[in-house]
Amino acid sequence: MSACTTLRHLAVEPAKHLVRPKARLQPIQASAGTPSVDLARVAADIADVATLAPTIVVENPQHWERVVRSLPADIDGILPLSIPAYPTEVWNSHPQALVDRKLPVVFWCLPEYDEPDFWRWSARDMLESLGISVHLVDSRRHGLALLRALAVKRQLNGATLAVFGVQNFPWNAHAAGAHMERALGITVQVHDLDPIREHGARISDAEALEFWKTRSPRYRENGVSKSGLMTAIKTWLAIRKVLVETKALGFGVNCFGDLIPRGHREVPCLAQVLAREEGYLAACDGDFCCLSSMAVMTHLTGRTCTMSNLYPVSYVGALGAHFGDPLSPDPARFARSEWANIGRLAHCGFAGVVSPEVAGGPVDLRDWGGTYEIKRDGRGCGVDGKMPPGPITAVEVKFDGKTLLAAAGEVIETTEHPGMPHCEKSVLLRFRDLPGFVKNISREHPAIVYGDHIEDLKVAAPVLGMNLQVF
Repeated sequence: MSACTTLRHLAVEPAKHLVRPKARLQPIQASAGTPSVDLARVAADIADVATLAPTIVVENPQHWERVVRSLPADIDGILPLSIPAYPTEVWNSHPQALVDRKLPVVFWCLPEYDEPDFWRWSARDMLESLGISVHLVDSRRHGLALLRALAVKRQLNGATLAVFGVQNFPWNAHAAGAHMERALGITVQVHDLDPIREHGARISDAEALEFWKTRSPRYRENGVSKSGLMTAIKTWLAIRKVLVETKALGFGVNCFGDLIPRGHREVPCLAQVLAREEGYLAACDGDFCCLSSMAVMTHLTGRTCTMSNLYPVSYVGALGAHFGDPLSPDPARFARSEWANIGRLAHCGFAGVVSPEVAGGPVDLRDWGGTYEIKRDGRGCGVDGKMPPGPITAVEVKFDGKTLLAAAGEVIETTEHPGMPHCEKSVLLRFRDLPGFVKNISREHPAIVYGDHIEDLKVAAPVLGMNLQVF
């Protein structure tokens, strides 16, 4: 699978808050002269992800202290520059300004060698002992990952997520949503479902069809009724109005705890993929932890995330109870000795809400898939897409907002299940350590993104104030 196939597909220019900003660094030169790092080369190297403010040359310690303390709020870090490369700089002799300002310090690598600046290790250790966040960049690749993380940190601080419906799942935003704000700066806002249903009912078919003209080429109407499709489009337009008004990053709807049990079928499956096309995030069941996971991964990687229920195939009881069948892998293709590290993605009749760019082409719109417990009834609109083979990273932000779980794996098969209307399709994943991941997860909903992003997460997690656990 080519790496470009899972880059975000944007049908429209996204709102500013939905786009990762460029990180902004303030170069501060210790004294007049030629710095040891070629700043013009650094600026060119980082141009896609960051910008440099005009360099400030330190005149004396008092000037240094004034400059650092007065740096504007849009500065994500300080880039110290030395003349020459010896450890007798003003940030060592007068570090208190850095302690007070609480901005990260970024010691860039030597661009011509793509290696860390040897003289910075002792400065890093000393400054970190004072509580200052210091990053010693190992290479250009490491530096770009760091800058993306600094930008995401600023983007998430003050962001909002919208969840619709009563809060009766473990991801109860009234009880635990504030953890995301304390840890990441993300506010989780709870909205009633009925106003969305009522607003959608007031949208005319003509308005819905006009919208659909521009978006339909990525979808195949394959089993969804005309009324089900119209309702799904109107549901997105109603949800979008709330997202625009609240400037939310994304949304989730509590289908199984609120919408479905009341007999309604304004399911947001199509709304989720349409939302992603406009730069929003979307996850099932109002799971704000999954949305937070998507916020981190989508904006760090620039790739579309999907999500689903992840079942270890070794858990035959859980699978059998939920699907009426354990959905075991074909033992002729996958030896039982492998099953401990194989998981299956399945949700609401299909593999999950898979966007066309993840599927590698158009996805099918069918009626809502139902479950073994709540039978499929021909109403609603479900999204049915395959996931091509390839490396993936599964990520979960835990309820504390501070713990980030990441598991490297691969998609190994999209499985068809004939005669199972509540589970027509699922996806098999192979992990390095699925038992360890599952024993630590908060919920059954990981965010899945193509590619192995573990090394970048090792860089990003400390920037975001998170404890990364890798499986």
